[in-house]
Amino acid sequence: MSPPTQQRARKLRSQRKCEWEGKQIFLHVTPPTRPCIGALWCSILTAPRCFHGSRSTARNMAGMSAAGPGPAAAAGPVQQGLKEALIETLTAILSPVQEVRAAAEEQVKVLEVTEEFGVHLAELTVDPQGALAIRQLASVILKQYVETHWCSQSEKFRPPETTDRAKAAIRGLLPGGLREAISKVRSSVAYAVSAIAHWDWPEAWPQLFTLLMDMLMSGDLNAVHGAMRVLTEFTREVTDTQMPLVAPVILPEMYKIFTMAEVYGIRTRSRAVEIFTTCANLICAIEEVEKGAAKALIFPVVQQFTEAFIQALQMPDGPSSDSGLKMEVLKAVTALVKNFPKPMVSSMQQILPIVWNTLTESAALYPLHASQVNYTEEVDDPVDSDGEVLGFENLVFSIFEFVHTLLENSKFKSTVKKALPELIYYIILYMQITEDQIKVWTANPQQFVEDEDDDTFSYSVRISAQDLLLAVAAEFQNESAAALAAAATRHLQEAEQARSSGSQHWWKVHEACMLALGSVKTIITENVKNGRVQFDMHGFLANVVLADLNLPAASPFLLGRALWAASRFTAAMSPELIQQFLQATVSGLHESQPPSVRISAVRAIWGYCDQLKLAESTQVLQPYLPSVLDGLVQLAAQFSSEVLTLVMETLCIVCTVDPAFTTSAESKICPLTIAIFLKYSNDPVVASLSQDIFKELAQIEACQDPMQLRLIPTLVSIMQAPPDKIPSGLCATAIDILTTVVRHTKPPLSQMLVCQAFPVVAQCTLRTDDNTTMQNGGECLRAYVSVALEQVGSWRDEQGHSGLWYVMQVVNQLLDPRASEFTAAFVGRLVSTLISRAGTQLGEQLDQILRAILSKMQQAETPSVMQSLIMVFAHLVHSQLEPLLEFLCSLPGPTGKPALEFVMAEWMSRQHLFYGQYEGKVSTVALCKLLQHGLNTNDKRLQDIVVKGDEIFSQDEGIRTRSKSAKNPERWTNIPLLVKIFKLIVNEFSSVLEANTARTSAADWSQDSGGMWEDQEEEDEGEEDEDDEGLHGQLLSDLISANKYDDDYYDDDDEDDPDAVKDPIYQIDLQAYLTDFLTQFSQQPCYSMFSGHLNEAERRGLQGIGI
Repeated sequence: MSPPTQQRARKLRSQRKCEWEGKQIFLHVTPPTRPCIGALWCSILTAPRCFHGSRSTARNMAGMSAAGPGPAAAAGPVQQGLKEALIETLTAILSPVQEVRAAAEEQVKVLEVTEEFGVHLAELTVDPQGALAIRQLASVILKQYVETHWCSQSEKFRPPETTDRAKAAIRGLLPGGLREAISKVRSSVAYAVSAIAHWDWPEAWPQLFTLLMDMLMSGDLNAVHGAMRVLTEFTREVTDTQMPLVAPVILPEMYKIFTMAEVYGIRTRSRAVEIFTTCANLICAIEEVEKGAAKALIFPVVQQFTEAFIQALQMPDGPSSDSGLKMEVLKAVTALVKNFPKPMVSSMQQILPIVWNTLTESAALYPLHASQVNYTEEVDDPVDSDGEVLGFENLVFSIFEFVHTLLENSKFKSTVKKALPELIYYIILYMQITEDQIKVWTANPQQFVEDEDDDTFSYSVRISAQDLLLAVAAEFQNESAAALAAAATRHLQEAEQARSSGSQHWWKVHEACMLALGSVKTIITENVKNGRVQFDMHGFLANVVLADLNLPAASPFLLGRALWAASRFTAAMSPELIQQFLQATVSGLHESQPPSVRISAVRAIWGYCDQLKLAESTQVLQPYLPSVLDGLVQLAAQFSSEVLTLVMETLCIVCTVDPAFTTSAESKICPLTIAIFLKYSNDPVVASLSQDIFKELAQIEACQDPMQLRLIPTLVSIMQAPPDKIPSGLCATAIDILTTVVRHTKPPLSQMLVCQAFPVVAQCTLRTDDNTTMQNGGECLRAYVSVALEQVGSWRDEQGHSGLWYVMQVVNQLLDPRASEFTAAFVGRLVSTLISRAGTQLGEQLDQILRAILSKMQQAETPSVMQSLIMVFAHLVHSQLEPLLEFLCSLPGPTGKPALEFVMAEWMSRQHLFYGQYEGKVSTVALCKLLQHGLNTNDKRLQDIVVKGDEIFSQDEGIRTRSKSAKNPERWTNIPLLVKIFKLIVNEFSSVLEANTARTSAADWSQDSGGMWEDQEEEDEGEEDEDDEGLHGQLLSDLISANKYDDDYYDDDDEDDPDAVKDPIYQIDLQAYLTDFLTQFSQQPCYSMFSGHLNEAERRGLQGIGI
């Protein structure tokens, strides 16, 4: 179902960060696509413009533009005086005349490299007599100037670096701007101060924090806001070396501000809590690699902050508290529970009842705030100093996030488990539709589809409640099923009473109960079936869902939800009941129905197809398929974007129900899909769904010929069209669709595919300069080679060139050193398929391909491209090891040594970065073969090569920051190649073991979710300290790096790639293979020479199998 709340919250946070960064205006037009500053500035500037630039200014600027920013242009400012020139340039940037603005932007680039540029910007920004528009623009450009010129170690740095004299002047001027009455100027100054502090505090600007603390104590509201803005921005970017100096100064002050409700306003106190939370999260990250950081920096203040938080959560809304403040407090408590559970255990007795009260009281307020039952008076939500609404909804999100955090921690899980019946009762209340949603969805059916989709990017209380229900259901399956059955029964009884007493909104509870039960239908049906949960499923379907469908004048949203809910529970229905629901669903598709009912009927059709296919009962659907298809075709003609996407997903699954029906309807389905694909060619989702439908048609033999007659001429004409005559990306998509058809057509391929489509796709790929078209062309030819090599080999063009000749031309083009490296992203697959299918026919051409790959490897930097190229050699290790070694030793590498050394060094340094289960198996088994060969044959070619071993960390290094990395470059041990191969095999074994263990334990938990956590808690506490030992000297990025053997790490590419599935290596159980290999290797006489090179983690990995 939908992504968990945490993921969605992260997504929202990153969106917010982008929005914040989006407010910065980019002046420097280094890449040609940078936006025009004038246009951007006009769009965000809300203050009235004071200057439009006189005609003479416009003429001057136009003259500068014509001259270009050369010596003549640079001479002007020297004569006028730099500051006056800057004011005139800023004035021109605000001009409504585009040419004037463009010329001014060029002029800014000239002025920017002068020493005083930043100083004058700071003077203009803090000048209270200056024109507001100029001050705001100066402050925005100053922010950027600091980012790009202040320090040469900055990622965004461009020379020249600001001089020490200018830096000192700017540091002296800016703090005055933090007292500024105009909040936009104040915020820009705060951002610039924070960016400078990132580099200069404490060494070059030791007095900054004293200045900020004085402002916080000053009683001047503007100064307090300005200082808090600096601290907010600064703490977000604080480094590991600064934190030990920051925390002891900032945290006590934030505590004072937060607790002095009579002195500081609610928003300032919220900011103080936000700063505390940011510091807590960063200190936790530092603690992972520098033990003791939390104890020194945050533990001393945790107790007093927690007590203050507990008081704040109990404070009724009023002059010193509101939902925005409570939201920040809950975020802080959540951060403490997540990051430092041990110190929080003692406070949880107090915290839990308060959060619970907030949840239940808010449930009573939810209808009012969300305008749910009816429109009462508008509720004024608080707004923070950035203009962001701190609505009641955000408080509910924070409560749900807190519960998610309890679920993730073994110490607090059981508290959630005990509260499940009540918790789920309230979750259902929060899942109700609001009046606002009814209004929006009725007016905009597209929004209805987007908001109600399982993987929606929308966010609302309803969606976050659904996320929480899914999380508790995944954690405690049996208990959640019982709690949900009880909660739904109670809600349905209460709704009945509300209905009897004349409430118009009783149906919303029905809708929420259906949504809740349908969302977690698997655990409900299984628990009811095996008797663990008492719930009359048939009664619910017949007396609630079907009864609601038969109500006169029911809400379209209730009718739609009833259709969807029924489709989730086909397994619990009698044949008569299924017939009744299917009839209702087909009626729901009719164009006389409201859009929300029709959309829900489409979702229900998808559900019936999915469920009845699993149960092998699709014959029930067959009589309804013609009406279903007509309904889908009508909807596809009426709607676009979100609704169309849903219709096409459903059309695709309908095609799979009954091949005989699909064949009879091909004349409707295929032309419709072609028309939609052409009309929405720029929509990647629609293109992908069109491809899925063509794939289903291609797999039905009786559909192949008629479909190809309609589709192939269309694809050929797109591939032959001049690029400027068709929408961008259409050709690449057409090639993708052709690949799908080739892959899923049973060989031999038709004349149309071999004689018409093949030459066109080959020529199109050779002709294009578009990376995506080249990549897709390579993949399409791989499909032809894989499916019909003989047909491709025997086809000839007018000059007598064979199909194989064309494939070789494309390989050479993809590997051309002059082309972008991304053209080679998939070339490894094409070459490997070509070698495995046509090995002997290639002759000398194979040498030519391998030379081209070596040449491309010397240029490529992107990991995925390097992996694609190295995989060719990994495949050859399996099939042609001796010829491969001879070939690589006969060629010089980039350093003059044999190319074998270059290939091995690149492979060994990147093996741990390879992704994809199949690729992992191919490369790891190839490493085993290389090691075996090197030892069995005493092969000097491999034994004499030396490569990088382990990275050397100094004991006192701690976190590697950017500045540390710049001063201390990485250092590595040097070890023999065969030893490195052995170490890599051990690491791959640990990765596979870890992924398999995680998979097994996840399966165990899902089978028995009850009662196992309580027993584990004591063990977990003991384990925590042990596990922490292995973290020293690791980069943060290493701590969170993913595992290629995890199910969720790789896409469905492996599953979709038939060439991989056909390879025997794909079927290997890698854990068993490596266990066997390592066990045998450990018994070899030479083993002790290898084991001496293992590090602690590698030794632990082998101990697991008794080595």
